[in-house]
Amino acid sequence: MYAKFGMVCSARSVFDHIGNKDVIAWNAMISAYTESKLPFNAVDTFTQMLHMNAKPNEFSLISLLQMCSLMASQEVSHELGDSIHAFIEKVGYLRNVYLSSALIDFYCRSGRVKQGKALFDEVPIKDLICWSSLINGYGLNGYGIEALETFSNMLDCGIKPNEIIFLSVLSACSHCGLEYEGWNWFYSMKEKYNVTPKLAHYACMVDLLSRQGNIEQALDFVKKMPMEPDKRIWGAILAGCRLTPGPIENVEFVVEQRATLDPQNSTNYYTILSDLYASEGREEDVERMRRLVENA
Repeated sequence: MYAKFGMVCSARSVFDHIGNKDVIAWNAMISAYTESKLPFNAVDTFTQMLHMNAKPNEFSLISLLQMCSLMASQEVSHELGDSIHAFIEKVGYLRNVYLSSALIDFYCRSGRVKQGKALFDEVPIKDLICWSSLINGYGLNGYGIEALETFSNMLDCGIKPNEIIFLSVLSACSHCGLEYEGWNWFYSMKEKYNVTPKLAHYACMVDLLSRQGNIEQALDFVKKMPMEPDKRIWGAILAGCRLTPGPIENVEFVVEQRATLDPQNSTNYYTILSDLYASEGREEDVERMRRLVENA
């Protein structure tokens, strides 16, 4: 409970007062540190757990692998992730498909796609999470064609895709600029596989259009969405506006939408707009933005 409200110190105090700590307590504390982006605290807690002869379960290890990607030092992240991998092999957990998927995700997120693919190939029975981890990993590293080939292989195995798989596929298309393929699979979701696109899937398509500089098309797409856009969608369009010069009216509209949904960071968005005004010599608008920032 404490950890969910960001009160990790209070959570630690409660944890320290537990006499005989079971795996659930250790796992909760490790997860709390991971969610609070305190990776070294999580590692220390895991080390204490081993010293107390408490055997970590899959949830403890998955939390640690997810935490590795939060580390600023890639060298430390790689070393820790490799150690966790070795530990998983030592205790015989490698056949656990959830841990295998988490390891694939870790290797791909750390840029070591070959290791992730090698581990994927060793998994005897691959579930949707396992397939999704590799597809997403390829996309994150710019291997869009490989991501789609992996998806095709999954379909050839007779596995029906779900919304998570499609999210990985569309994300890969977005990151790799595969616009035609992105639209093809987006429309196939409902038409061919009876999977209704959710907000996250629409966000991928907006991101794909924005990355390609198709801001007008992205705005038109958002207007036709069957649900209200969130700040993630407006953020994607704003990022596209900054990359591709266009009508400043579009930027004004997007900034206003984003600032309304994310008032805590509104000054950042107004600053972006102010810089664009300055580049066009619109001093009165620059001054207007300055006053908005001061009053925000």
